[in-house]
Amino acid sequence: MFKKYSFILFVILFFLSNFINSNSDDFENTEIIRNIDLNDNIIKTRTSIKFKNIKDFSLTSYTLILPKNTSQFLINFEMTSYQKPIRYSILNEDNNYIYYIIKFDSLKSQEEFTIEIKEDYFNLLKFFPKKIKIKQSQNMLYEDSINTQSIYATKSQTTLINLPKTMNALLSYTTENAHRSGNQLKYTLSNLNPFEYVPLSLHFENNKPFVVFNFVNKTYMISHWGNIAVEEQYQIENIGAKLDGEFGRIDYDENSRTGGKNALTELTAKLPLRAWGLWYRDEIGNISTSIAKREWNDVDLYLKPRFPILGGWKTNFGIGYNLPSKFHINTDGNNYMLNLTFGMPFNDILAREFMIEVDLPEGAFDIKLNLPIKGKYKVENKNVKGCLDLIGRNAVVIKLKNVYDIHKVNFQILYKYNESNLYKKPMIIICYFLAIFLSLIVYMRADLSLNKNKEKVD
Repeated sequence: MFKKYSFILFVILFFLSNFINSNSDDFENTEIIRNIDLNDNIIKTRTSIKFKNIKDFSLTSYTLILPKNTSQFLINFEMTSYQKPIRYSILNEDNNYIYYIIKFDSLKSQEEFTIEIKEDYFNLLKFFPKKIKIKQSQNMLYEDSINTQSIYATKSQTTLINLPKTMNALLSYTTENAHRSGNQLKYTLSNLNPFEYVPLSLHFENNKPFVVFNFVNKTYMISHWGNIAVEEQYQIENIGAKLDGEFGRIDYDENSRTGGKNALTELTAKLPLRAWGLWYRDEIGNISTSIAKREWNDVDLYLKPRFPILGGWKTNFGIGYNLPSKFHINTDGNNYMLNLTFGMPFNDILAREFMIEVDLPEGAFDIKLNLPIKGKYKVENKNVKGCLDLIGRNAVVIKLKNVYDIHKVNFQILYKYNESNLYKKPMIIICYFLAIFLSLIVYMRADLSLNKNKEKVD
């Protein structure tokens, strides 16, 4: 049985290999322009591939490859074309590459076509060395290929690399075919063979703190009495070069000039414009080192952690605020549409585990979710108990991994709600106090003494 399946697998791989080799002369990449941005924790690569049909007949598909050694760090991948619609899917993968097949309308002989590719990577930068003393600088190593590898021959390629603006020094880099201008490197290549690999290595000093949220829990508590309470819980970690040795306030410099250069000392959150009642706390209690400033489009909240977060350190904190519900809830009779924001108020920081919970008013039913994002997310429904709730509230819980800037979108929750439920809690409060007052009246008027009974006995 094992030999039978091994033979079938061998045959499939054999024919697939022949298919790829036979198609390698269908197209020629006439021009490839690749942009690599190393400014943030998330490396953004944008590639434009212009290719030409060099066959004597029309073709309808193009094969793209992604190297396996970098694709494991890929968190977002998109392909588009401004010329005509395209469809793409994974064709196959082996030990070295993932093969994508891109389908489009018929491309005539000698006709050119351009596709645009967006790639976002996380954890592709390495810290070299991995541990540093408190007064040492943080050095980073970036290794990749200069060219965009392809199963087709490439006539011309230009690769532009934007080095970090916070970079202090470029210690070493691949100099062949390179031209440096300020914080940008430009590589120009020509006449590349199929599957050719041109290595790239950059080693530079950059003391920018590289942080990640290990988890984020965001909760919306909806009230039809005019308020939406928002609470966000975070665990943030500095994943940069780890501190080697002990921490001391004498060696540490609050301005990050001589000691603790890669420490995280502040964060900026951009909250909704109408946010009010802000608070900022950690596990110990309230943190007073925060400033809020209302701008034209949002509220900027400047946060300082209780202690500097050096490489390998992490901490938990939470922020909260309120929103007026009239700007987020639309009604049509008993039909309601709740419009909220997905994602986080922080830019250029990735959340490994993200959970958002929306607690709807008690009595909401027929709940539907409209979340316009790509990626696999998990939706759960649960019942939560709040203040003065009798049967509990229906809550929608959404879980997603690797959340960052591209997930800042508006999403909608449609539900039905009977307006009479709005008066349940006031009636409960009225009945509660009425019961107390009645009990006090009965108690004050009742004569519970035994004196009269004693007089009758005498």
